[in-house]
Amino acid sequence: MRLITFISAGTFIFLSAFNMKMTNSKQKNLLFETKWSLNRIHTENGIEDVQTKAFIKFDKEKQSAGGNGSCNNFGSDFILNKNKISFKNIFSTKMYCDGVQQIEDTFFKELEKINRYEVKDKTLFLFDGKDLRLEFESE
Repeated sequence: MRLITFISAGTFIFLSAFNMKMTNSKQKNLLFETKWSLNRIHTENGIEDVQTKAFIKFDKEKQSAGGNGSCNNFGSDFILNKNKISFKNIFSTKMYCDGVQQIEDTFFKELEKINRYEVKDKTLFLFDGKDLRLEFESE
């Protein structure tokens, strides 16, 4: 009886680990195959709903990300390891756009802090540690 319990427990652990690996792989694929529209920015001052054309896309081959911050186009290198992600060398064009500049500035500032991500259904969540910073919806 103990042997059966031991084998059952081992099988459960193995299948759980396999499922986690498949989930991480699926999350990575969704990350790269999608245009992500910025919906919300979370800061110490609260949550701001975003109603602009801000978005981000990820290029797996080039290990780069880019998109639009609300006014300006931007780009960045990124480092990805399982569910950890960080953005490096963020750059953008430098136009000023009345009405959306504050959103763009906050978006870029928060993007620099990101070190973890999750994909759930059609939503991409970017975190600074345990703190949610940016929310995107897939198009």
